[in-house]
Amino acid sequence: MSRKLGTGVSTWVVAWALAAVSGARADAAAPTPASTAEVIGASATELGELVVTARKRDEKLRDIPTAITAFDANQIRDRGGISNVQSLVASVPGVNFANTSNPVTSEVSMRGSGTSRATAAESGVGLYRNGSYLGGGVQGGRTFAKGDFFDAAGIEVSRGVQGALNGRNAVGGSINILSARPVQGQSSGYVTAELAQKSRREVQLVVNQTLTESLALRLGVNGMEQTKGFYYAPIRGDYFDSQKTELYRLQLGYANGPLTANLLAEHGADTLPGIMYHVVIAPGFSPLYPKGLLDDKYNMSWNSPSTAKMRTNYYEFVSSYVADAATITLTSSLRERHSQNSFDRDAVSGEFMLQQVAKGLIPATTAVGDFGLGGLTLDFSRILYNDFHVAGAKVDGFSWLVGAEIYDLKDTARPILSKTPSGTTAASRSPGTMQVARIDFTSMAAYGSVGYDITDLLNLTAEGRYTHDDKAIDSVRLDFGTGLPATGVGFAFKDSNKSNNLSYSLTTTYKLLGWLTYAKVGSAYRAGGFNLALGDPRAPKAAPATYDNETTTSVEIGAKGNLGSAIFVTAAAYKARVDALLVQTDNGCFIGSAICPANPTNYVYNAGKAELSGIELELEGRANVLGGVARANVGVSRQWGKITSGPDKGRRGPQRPDWTGSFNLNYRRPVVEGVDGFINLKGNMRAGGVQEIAQTPDLHDYQIFDLRLGANIGQWEVAAYMNNFANESYIVFDSTTVRRWNFPQTYGAQVRYSW
Repeated sequence: MSRKLGTGVSTWVVAWALAAVSGARADAAAPTPASTAEVIGASATELGELVVTARKRDEKLRDIPTAITAFDANQIRDRGGISNVQSLVASVPGVNFANTSNPVTSEVSMRGSGTSRATAAESGVGLYRNGSYLGGGVQGGRTFAKGDFFDAAGIEVSRGVQGALNGRNAVGGSINILSARPVQGQSSGYVTAELAQKSRREVQLVVNQTLTESLALRLGVNGMEQTKGFYYAPIRGDYFDSQKTELYRLQLGYANGPLTANLLAEHGADTLPGIMYHVVIAPGFSPLYPKGLLDDKYNMSWNSPSTAKMRTNYYEFVSSYVADAATITLTSSLRERHSQNSFDRDAVSGEFMLQQVAKGLIPATTAVGDFGLGGLTLDFSRILYNDFHVAGAKVDGFSWLVGAEIYDLKDTARPILSKTPSGTTAASRSPGTMQVARIDFTSMAAYGSVGYDITDLLNLTAEGRYTHDDKAIDSVRLDFGTGLPATGVGFAFKDSNKSNNLSYSLTTTYKLLGWLTYAKVGSAYRAGGFNLALGDPRAPKAAPATYDNETTTSVEIGAKGNLGSAIFVTAAAYKARVDALLVQTDNGCFIGSAICPANPTNYVYNAGKAELSGIELELEGRANVLGGVARANVGVSRQWGKITSGPDKGRRGPQRPDWTGSFNLNYRRPVVEGVDGFINLKGNMRAGGVQEIAQTPDLHDYQIFDLRLGANIGQWEVAAYMNNFANESYIVFDSTTVRRWNFPQTYGAQVRYSW
């Protein structure tokens, strides 16, 4: 264990020890003052009593036999908000964020589920909003949009295979974001304003208004702009991490006795941080760069833009009818996503290269060529999702659920590789190429579950899902100048496949001394597909046009319960076997290569069988301390495993850290009459693991802590925050030619008014 890992683990142990000491004093402490209790947020909820919908029905967190991390609206607010996937996974053990520095192409993985960034592969995690599946598509299909987190009533992260009820791609787990709904009989809302460094300004407004006895309206608006940033291109005068957001949401809610219905319409437009990397070539790595080549990590010599844009239209209708015998739920959604991602393929400019010649770092011949190579990917996806299920009420220990769903994806992607007019030659007059790919994917499934209480303490539940997938692609590479099929540098192909899958879960639970203990075996699968780009024909490794479904079977044991009245514990251990593991790699090309001097092409392939194992521990504690209320959450996971067959046998899976940890401490107490102060400290760590299937480089360890403090004054809340307050710097992505870094320390202030 490295010294850094040892220090990190010690930090988490000390943090939890402090929380545990506070918890030990809870019973003797004075009751929480009423004024503090009103603003305490999640502390008003009994530990483990949070209601979640992970099994498509309302259940208490402590009663669900799976590892779940869940947040309600107050807990989200206590953390200063959760605005993206990276801030979410920082609070969940066993989860890794494969950060490309670009939200359009980044993705999340759980329990070692394969990552496939910068490819057309499906996510290894089920992505849901209000029970509607949102994943799929070349860009943005492996993560959420910024607007999905706006005005959230709750977030549920279920770890482990969830294929029986949550469907395809949930091999590592699933995430469901629950939007706040209109509330009848209530006129309420809030407005928040934020000012931060780098000229960042953000405003959020939510209004809930009763229209009639059974009808309510909820409107939401979010606007944000950040005109400066940390990463700058002096040649272009652009900040790579400037941002802008516009979001408009309208909901109409109906409630009349057993019938409820909600209609949602939303439009969002985001300018997001682009891909950010700088050139790092070691001396002697290539004859073209005998003394190496190094660009500044904050001021990069790009002459092509680095921007990411996403525009989404989202429409959703959810209705339920609660009868004595069963609850019937219908969910329909339509999501349209336009994505754009541009970058500098060579990450340098002619001016920069001439400067290196003048310094004597590279020969003059190396600075001859086209250094205006740009890259742009345009993507449009339309996702239509329908789900209908009936959950029976428990009668004489017997419960059941049946349902069906249809998922339909239409996706058109256009990766463009351009060069400047000066880069054309007599042999290559083309200004670049454009790949045009159309993917059609239809998935239909039927699912259900049956549970029975054998005794008052012992339950047995079986879940199953049958899925039929039909997927097709039509792809061609065109000359960007003439529009004609490119010759010698690309490909054109059509392909399709149909597949069937049966996923299942068998779970037995036993209640022992107030604890829920469980053992389960289950399966899930991740849909196969097609690689859009096969890359340069000179590449050392050839990319396959297609790849097969990945399937996972997992065994898990766990327990949930209270240690006294102050600490709630969730513990789990698992072992998973994976067939046809999907892995992302590249074709071996790189700038400076004598064989293939071009940017690498990423692709996905089936690496073979793999075994993954891990243990996870979450502790949640609450205590009355020094006249206030403290609540702490700590999560730790240890993962290991390797590929057991095929050409990668014996290797570790990429993007799977050995250790992950999360910590959150929220403390509130009265300061003076009518004023409650609060402090929130949260952090996360990662240690061990490898970045790529080649087993190099290592994933870079980190420990990040965020601090937020402020006060509630009646209906007002004021707060100041500092994220990454220790200014931890680590490498997000490393290679032999380029390197990407995390964001430095950021700080700002927030004001909120609620009514």
